Amino acid sequence: MRTLICIIACVVPLWAAQAQEVLSVRSNTEGLHLGLRAGVASWSSKYFLNLDELEPLGAGLGLEAGYGFNQRYELFARYDWNSFLIKEAWDRYALSTVGIGGRVNFGGTLQRLRPYVEVGAHSASLVVDPVSLDNELYEFKLKGATFSVGGGLRFFLTPRLNLSLNATAGWGKFTSFQMSGTGLEDRPDLRLLQGAAAVSYFFGGR
Repeated sequence: MRTLICIIACVVPLWAAQAQEVLSVRSNTEGLHLGLRAGVASWSSKYFLNLDELEPLGAGLGLEAGYGFNQRYELFARYDWNSFLIKEAWDRYALSTVGIGGRVNFGGTLQRLRPYVEVGAHSASLVVDPVSLDNELYEFKLKGATFSVGGGLRFFLTPRLNLSLNATAGWGKFTSFQMSGTGLEDRPDLRLLQGAAAVSYFFGGR
């Protein structure tokens, strides 16, 4: 009997420890979070014929801040800046976007991998200098807005610190178009594709 009691006394704590480990929180998407992004972007427009094809891909950095109301629903604000100074001898060629959106997270706190989907609205600013037209050089400055949809996947290193991959597609138009300081009435269409890897930290939740 004493032997049996000793065995039970040794085994039960081990079972309890294993159960606690299985049920421990591995991820959290609640509360304030801040993140740093590194990514790529591509823009296109039927209006500009092949201008968007000269430098099909830009690269840059971004910041994100958000707030998770619970483990499912989250709001975020994001800023991204991408340079397209890759192949050609541009003086300036950059695209910046800033926007807000909402996100739906899947999975639960017992999982390290947490996928999500998102929708957002963004303001876009594009500068291309110089652009050659009829043997003349011009500076293009355009501003507009897009509606975007996307998704991503977070991997939590700790319950608050995570690495993530994100991809979005946006559609809209430029509402302001200046050519070397002269405003034009044209309103070109705009399509955006963006992808990023990020690291972020949640300050709230469990």
